Amino acid sequence: MPEIKYAIFDIGQTIYPFTLQPLITHMQRETTEPKVFARNHSPQFYDYNPYMKGEMTDVEFAEELCFFCRVPYNENRLQEINTALHQGCGERFSETLKAINLLRQHGTNISLLSNALPLLADTGTDITKPDLVFTSYNLGLLKPDTAIFQTVLNKLNTAPEQTLFLDDKKANVEAAQSLGINGIVYHPKTVLKELATYLQPHSTLSRSREA
Repeated sequence: MPEIKYAIFDIGQTIYPFTLQPLITHMQRETTEPKVFARNHSPQFYDYNPYMKGEMTDVEFAEELCFFCRVPYNENRLQEINTALHQGCGERFSETLKAINLLRQHGTNISLLSNALPLLADTGTDITKPDLVFTSYNLGLLKPDTAIFQTVLNKLNTAPEQTLFLDDKKANVEAAQSLGINGIVYHPKTVLKELATYLQPHSTLSRSREA
């Protein structure tokens, strides 16, 4: 098995757990049309794709989300939405941090690739260098489009077989694998065990050299 040069992690649900519940609760409290809100007009039914692809500004997103949820828009709404979204970000998975440390011990570079909401751009990105962080709003592409994975491979100047991608969504991992990228469907309880299948050959080699 080729040495893994880059391990690319998703962010939400892979670096840390994420939920829209604080935003849902806030918008439900502020809506002027609770019956409409209850009929698939709460934040979990909003189409975030244009915003995630960078096709909308933060203000445009906040205005459209408020209209969708039947919440009157005012100058404070953007900050309220921002606060609620950040409240939905949990503590980082200890298993992910262990996985990252293990990969670094094996000389693997850590990269991030996320269909991130621009308002959450300040979460998780301190894990690695800025030039190794890739987001849908900067690339104008969304997972599981294979084009986003090819773009990242090109930017990293690495081969698929030397790359490992970890994401909680099976469809995203399968899209990466279709290009020859190694993939792990992330779950906190299994990630370290699955990661070992990629690192074990190198560990065995290192021990044989020491001997």
